[in-house]
Amino acid sequence: MFLLALGRLISLISGWAGRNRTAAPVFASMLTVSLLLSTGTSPAWGGSFLAHCPGDGGGGDRLTVTAAAPAQPGCRSLAMPIDAESVLAVLPAPRRPANAPEPETVAIMGVPGQSGFDIREVTVAPVSFATPAPYFVPGIDLRAVASVGPLGPLGRATLDRSGDDTTLDCTAGTEPAGLAFSTARVPPIPGMAIRVVHTAEHNFRVVVATPGAPAGGEPRLLAKLRAADSATEAYLPLPPDLPADTPLDIEVLCPATGGHLSLSEIVLEAKTTVPPERSSWVRDPRRWLENPADVFTRAQRWGLTRLYIRIPMSDRGLADPQALAGFVTAASSHDIAVWALLSEGDTGDSERAPLLRSAAALADYNAAVPPDAQIKGTEVEYAPSRLWRYSADPGAEARAFLDRLQPLRPVLGMPLAAAIPAWFPTDASIAERLASVLDAMTVITDRTELIDIRRSVGRFLAWGTRRGRPVEVALEAAPLADGERGRYERAEAGELWLIPFDGGGALVLLKESAANLPGLAFHQEEVAPVPAATRSFAGRPAELREAINSLGRTLGAWPSLSGFAFHGFFQKPP
Repeated sequence: MFLLALGRLISLISGWAGRNRTAAPVFASMLTVSLLLSTGTSPAWGGSFLAHCPGDGGGGDRLTVTAAAPAQPGCRSLAMPIDAESVLAVLPAPRRPANAPEPETVAIMGVPGQSGFDIREVTVAPVSFATPAPYFVPGIDLRAVASVGPLGPLGRATLDRSGDDTTLDCTAGTEPAGLAFSTARVPPIPGMAIRVVHTAEHNFRVVVATPGAPAGGEPRLLAKLRAADSATEAYLPLPPDLPADTPLDIEVLCPATGGHLSLSEIVLEAKTTVPPERSSWVRDPRRWLENPADVFTRAQRWGLTRLYIRIPMSDRGLADPQALAGFVTAASSHDIAVWALLSEGDTGDSERAPLLRSAAALADYNAAVPPDAQIKGTEVEYAPSRLWRYSADPGAEARAFLDRLQPLRPVLGMPLAAAIPAWFPTDASIAERLASVLDAMTVITDRTELIDIRRSVGRFLAWGTRRGRPVEVALEAAPLADGERGRYERAEAGELWLIPFDGGGALVLLKESAANLPGLAFHQEEVAPVPAATRSFAGRPAELREAINSLGRTLGAWPSLSGFAFHGFFQKPP
């Protein structure tokens, strides 16, 4: 096992070669962890120390496994009964509350990066935190969002989901029975209705209930589906006082006489308005400085109405305000709004000024030029180098990001937006901070399946609708690398260990299976490829256009949807 894992790990680092790799190398050589290798042929069972030490100024804190206790000030360590050379990699485990259930499965997804293999996701099951109920999606059958199950005493209702239709057969009785959709949330969109296509014996009632309501509480009647011998369409308006954003159960109840019901469609309907705004990013200033005609041609081809451009800075402010004014004026003549693009976390680049200084320079520029040459807003993108990087604590990442953006608003004198990845949290405290800091938001997705895109952006569109903020949905169009996902299951011994440490946890990957470490063991079960085509539309313009059209027909029901963006359109050098 060890020779196989080590050989394949070396192959990963040197060339990303081979198809049937084990999952163990997935952790090894990601940018944010310490990689520890040896040429031994078996682990030496001696002693080592799992250590958490402050960063060296070029990065964050470091997790390592060392042969001796660390002497660096500020380090915390834990003794382990294995030699350091038996460890392949170590990284922080996803943050879990104290009362979280013990994980039974750990899954790791990664892709090749500049320094080997970058970990993108680490997930545990059962999940550590309560997962919000999904939103019902306008224009999509409820059955595609919320699974359907029988309701009531055994034998009173029989459900058949094997065909295209969902059929419900009920015996006579007085106890409530029928079918129930798994708990989901109604989006905060006015004027919605449920469209039902059905055939039925007798009248079936459609009701809505609140999970966890006091015993004996009556569900609320939405409508009765009348008896119909052939497929019949009915519209059930949702009451305007139905609580939005609240988890609800929608149920179809049997009549006391029993009967048969066949559901062909049950779809949440809402008025849809697809905003025409389209945008993209121009990160390399040479593209708009040296060949603006090419930028405008590509923008026209895709109907772009907004460009986020990176603007070169100098110690005195903008490096070339005259060139910028010329480009912005030309863009205005093409009905394209130009926004400044600032990249958070990239201030180590000598050509990029710190955020606050850049904001002041942009404000000074706008004050000195006529309206047609003015920048219409500023967008700060979450650090590109960390956009899809695994984070053990997304909440801390989001709060730190917002802390850095907070001082910009009073300086800019123009709208401030942020481009954030879809993994950013939107819990109550962070949602309030987002609203207090931002005038708008762009959510960058890295999925190509439409159902995955809708699921990932629904909570952001709900945030924007609730707080009156426009939300732009960005689809990935940059070339990405194939990846793979490994799955580890709980066992008595294993190659992966989740070790409680320093108020959290560490995931320690070993060269071969081991027992008796201070934590939970997981054994590698399988590895599955993650093709780049599941994450990016790069090289598939027709599919990208169709995705935008389809998403517009569903997401366009959200009042907060301001348009779509293409992430990576101007990725290649000029």
